[in-house]
Amino acid sequence: MKEKKRHRYKWSLKAMRTFEVCARRKSFSAAAEELVVTQGAVSKQIKTLEKNLGLPLFHRQGNRIVLSTEGSELATHLFEMFEDLDILVNKLGPGEAKTPLVVSCEPTVCLKFLLPLVPKIEEDTGVALRVLSGGGPVDFHRHGIDLAIRRDDFNVDQGLEIETIGSEYVGPVMSLERTFASGSEPENYTRIRSSSRPDAWMKWDEQTQKDTLSIDVEHQHHFLALEAAEHGHGIAMMSLYMVARTIDTARLTAPFGFLADGSKYICISPRPIDSDPRKRALVDWLKQRFHDYECLYVTDSRNIGS
Repeated sequence: MKEKKRHRYKWSLKAMRTFEVCARRKSFSAAAEELVVTQGAVSKQIKTLEKNLGLPLFHRQGNRIVLSTEGSELATHLFEMFEDLDILVNKLGPGEAKTPLVVSCEPTVCLKFLLPLVPKIEEDTGVALRVLSGGGPVDFHRHGIDLAIRRDDFNVDQGLEIETIGSEYVGPVMSLERTFASGSEPENYTRIRSSSRPDAWMKWDEQTQKDTLSIDVEHQHHFLALEAAEHGHGIAMMSLYMVARTIDTARLTAPFGFLADGSKYICISPRPIDSDPRKRALVDWLKQRFHDYECLYVTDSRNIGS
């Protein structure tokens, strides 16, 4: 049998991978960090690829890089190609076990919202989850994270995919074991705050036209403040989504309702969310759950701080 002539490509898979990361991160230095190589090595790969293809992939604008028209078209195809390749490799793996989607979320979101819902999410979406706890900026490559759930209270790398899953609503909550007198106000109770959201009570007071009073108890973390409220130590300013299930089970009450605080919960991904069916399924499920809670518990459309 005559041997089939081998086709010689004008590019290497390594160079295409390097370009895909540069296009996604919009930075040679950020790409170098993700690929664990030097910035010089990244620049060399891109220059070689541009030479072999005979077209510019980026326009250099000082310290910034901007995709050319051809580079943008190539990047779009590469995003999908590498995601499809990753999904295929997972399917070809040993056994029938599903590769879990690795999700990072803030500690309180993890403990009070996501973890209790994992069995329901997996049943509804068919997506296996592995949940990690973490806050702020996300190092996807180092920790093997596929998707992160965050509140948008920090500067997110605009080279990442960002999708809003719901607006934040907050309100004072307290244990049902505490006697609550009709017509009383939060200042009549021990008020609990957390160091991670130090201005939560002040924003509430401004919106509801109350004077900011002294706070009796402070905890370092948001979830510790919530634990204190659940155990009857006082009244804490909490996110609707972190307490909705506890209210459902009659362990907490929110006597003053919930107001939007102007922030949002977002999902962050290093690649387009639509390119991975697992990510799309989870994000859509979360959007629906956030919407359901909002419909059940939010009756006031005012925005704190507006």
